[in-house]
Amino acid sequence: MMRFTRWMLAAMVLLPLFGCAEFKDAFREAFGQGSSTDDESFGVEYKPKYVIGVYQVVKFPRGGELEKPISTFDGKVVCVNSNQFFSSKNIEEVKLLPRSDRPDTYDLRVKLDRRGLILWSMLSLEYRDAGMALLVDGVLYITTFQPKPLENEDAAWVVLPGPFDPVTSAGILKYARKNYDHFNPSASNWF
Repeated sequence: MMRFTRWMLAAMVLLPLFGCAEFKDAFREAFGQGSSTDDESFGVEYKPKYVIGVYQVVKFPRGGELEKPISTFDGKVVCVNSNQFFSSKNIEEVKLLPRSDRPDTYDLRVKLDRRGLILWSMLSLEYRDAGMALLVDGVLYITTFQPKPLENEDAAWVVLPGPFDPVTSAGILKYARKNYDHFNPSASNWF
């Protein structure tokens, strides 16, 4: 009986630390740290918004599984390689750069994580003369995008040329960090 009691006590101590959300809530309430229901996102799965994706434009589609058609705003169809080369998963932070030719639009200056810098370097060398498609939430935004090489080995910021309208720019700016955290979850959130 004593052995069973020790196991139960150990389980009661460890489950709030490593178990599911209900045990974590009970632990927080018992020790005066409040519950996670205070968090506005409790119980609601975050859905990424204003997600950026960069794809290779396929000039001569062969209709394979690696190609997918994307509709443009004017009703045309552009075929892209379905393998995404670069995305919001690699963007830690965004800053808006007003354009001189159209003051009501912006370019995006984005801070990349380590993997993003490697991907960007590969993109800028391999596809510098090819057209890339920039999609926002799966909708084709720019089709003539050409990635520019990094300025130096310590560079963490690159520019995604627009023009991005004020609403889309503000959305990308607002959700960049949330999207990055969603696509790159912390190990502390696994339980």
